[in-house]
Amino acid sequence: MKVKRFTAANMQQALRLVSQELGADAVILSSKKVSVGFEVVAALDYQPGHEQDRPEIERQLRLQQELEDARSASREPQPALKKRDERYEERMAFAGQGDLSSKESLSAVLSGLKNDDFSRSNTVTPARSPAPEETGRSAAEDAMLQRRVEQGEERYNSVIQQMSGELRDLKDWMVSHQGSAWDTRRPLTWQQSQLWQRCQDVGLEAAWADRVASRIDGDVPLEDAWNKALKLIASDLPVAPNGLLDRGGIYALVGPTGAGKTTTIGKLAAQFVIRHGAESVALITLDNYRVAAHDQLRTFSRILGVALHVVPVNGDLNKVLDSVRDKKLVLVDSAGLASQDPHFSVQLSMLKQAGARLKKLLVLPLTSQGRCLQENYEHFKAAGLAGCVFTKLDECFSLGPAMSISALTQLPVTLVTDGPHIPDDVHYPDADKLVKLAEQMARMARTRWQAAEAMSFATQHSSIQHGV
Repeated sequence: MKVKRFTAANMQQALRLVSQELGADAVILSSKKVSVGFEVVAALDYQPGHEQDRPEIERQLRLQQELEDARSASREPQPALKKRDERYEERMAFAGQGDLSSKESLSAVLSGLKNDDFSRSNTVTPARSPAPEETGRSAAEDAMLQRRVEQGEERYNSVIQQMSGELRDLKDWMVSHQGSAWDTRRPLTWQQSQLWQRCQDVGLEAAWADRVASRIDGDVPLEDAWNKALKLIASDLPVAPNGLLDRGGIYALVGPTGAGKTTTIGKLAAQFVIRHGAESVALITLDNYRVAAHDQLRTFSRILGVALHVVPVNGDLNKVLDSVRDKKLVLVDSAGLASQDPHFSVQLSMLKQAGARLKKLLVLPLTSQGRCLQENYEHFKAAGLAGCVFTKLDECFSLGPAMSISALTQLPVTLVTDGPHIPDDVHYPDADKLVKLAEQMARMARTRWQAAEAMSFATQHSSIQHGV
């Protein structure tokens, strides 16, 4: 049972204080008008009709009066003593009910203390104990009571320190296993783990995300740190110098079936013909393994008025390249063969034999999964890749996987295509724009999933309400 006296200017304020302090279950024991307004005595957990509770009620009210007298007599400012007196009052109330050394009494005392007080200090400073002549208690009783309170505080502080250490270890373990998947020995800070997760949302490979997050200082706000991370991502993304459509050269496009190699060649050839004329361009195809494989490229050559050269199976690519050395731009189309195909190694050998004069560009369709793009790089890197081309930008929903291949292998992005239209829809890359677009895609995807989850929850809630 807890008893307390409340004084206010009017009865309404006094009842409000009772409700705030003891809750809606409090019982009003008495009320009377005093010089400063109204005085109300209320109790919590009071059982009517139990006369044996009267001494306890009087004892608690006497302790409260003693505290108030001590507060008024103290030289310290009133606001400074308020919270300490409240803690002291609660200790006094519980001290008479049992031994503070017991677990139950210790929990009861500590549960009433303010959390914000403990967040500022691990040691609770008790209010000044009233003098023995003020309280009517002996010095021995006061000393014993103070010793019990100190014992409770010591045990509480010990438990808090132990819990703090365990929570710190748990946090470091969780962060190290979530935020740094490639280096669990070095835990990331909370902010770095948040940046790592955002990099994952963008679609970056874990190794690249870990490298970016670990380079960000944790002393800046999260959004500022994220802006710095985006700049780091853009700086890590290698981009080839612009000018392919003006300088010309000899380029072979390699990659999986359906990546957009032939369509990209048609776009490049069309734009170069517009700028420099049909006589400056030559097309070569290595695809002799599929039925009507070079029909699309032959259509391009007929429309553009440029020559098309077909390299036969086991033919000599170098000989064909020598025959078109007077052309300013030579584009070589390759067959999209699986690495298990026996003709794959033959085609790869032809590309390697052409030497450095033939620059090989890996075509990375942005609609493919990251692991597929990684395997494509592993299959074609033996040919000596000079760069990569991002295709199907208009159809993709995540730029992160292809950007990761480029950044982790330092394979420069040479061109980006974003549609089927010829000669349009082919552009030079810009690292900052690509990173910004990748982040926008991640935000849109997250918004869509959140909306879908909210819709699903609303549907389930409606079904429950209608008993479905």
